[in-house]
Amino acid sequence: MKKKVYITGIAGLLGGGIAESLQKDFMVTGADLVKIDMRGVAYDVFDLCDRQALLDRIERTKPQVLVHTAAMVNVEQCEAEPEKTYRVNTELTETLAQICAEKNIKMIYISTDSVFDGEKKGMYTEEDAVNPLNVYAKSKYDGELAVSRCPHSLILRTNIYGINLQDKKSFGEWIVDSLREEKELFMFNDIFFSPILVSDLAEIISLCIKRELSGLYHACGTGSVSKYEFGMEVKKEFGYVNGVIRQALSQSMNFKAKRPKNMGMSNEKIRKALGIDIRTPKESVVEFHRRYLEKSEV
Repeated sequence: MKKKVYITGIAGLLGGGIAESLQKDFMVTGADLVKIDMRGVAYDVFDLCDRQALLDRIERTKPQVLVHTAAMVNVEQCEAEPEKTYRVNTELTETLAQICAEKNIKMIYISTDSVFDGEKKGMYTEEDAVNPLNVYAKSKYDGELAVSRCPHSLILRTNIYGINLQDKKSFGEWIVDSLREEKELFMFNDIFFSPILVSDLAEIISLCIKRELSGLYHACGTGSVSKYEFGMEVKKEFGYVNGVIRQALSQSMNFKAKRPKNMGMSNEKIRKALGIDIRTPKESVVEFHRRYLEKSEV
């Protein structure tokens, strides 16, 4: 009999990607605040911060695995609304960790590369000390601490892009659509990250469930690029010659939230644990292009 997997934030960029990927091998359901038509997946629509409603749904569903993707992720919004951010990103995570511990459910928590302060020269590993710089990063790291106390839990730090099921744009989609509309983009050449395509991360999560992996891992693209380099790679792959991408420094923006400049992470630990290769950001853009065209044809 197939394992049951419950996904929070199932209608989001990552939740939807995971649901699509896991359907092949698992019974998938979950919850979200937003209702969309998702092929082959039925899920509940309610406020996940309602503890009793959440507990009722989980007890009714009886999953063996819970993948927690629901979060506030807009860094500037999080800085402006700290109470709401901690309620969603930390308190909800703590509640889920308690429920999973009580019900013997394996919890998989999706965290962020933003837990680091960006001062390291080179790629961050799982052994490096964290030092979150903003409300978003602090709230997600506090979530990590809660989940780490849950038996057999799995924490995956990542930075995703891909195809959104909702009428919203991921980072990659924003670049593509802006170039297609022949806009001028200013992208940072001093902020580095290790982006991974949602579909690639979803396949990794599927493997993690099958192999019963637990602990802390960096599930990201192989290698690191600047935001500007990534944008230029998208422009080259999609062939939009009229849109313009210009280099910019992050300090030129009047951000409310302080941001780390180096978010590049090493994924060596998870590659070895699962015995897999993971695409570089450059390689993943090719697959992103294919999926973008596929969505456009639907």
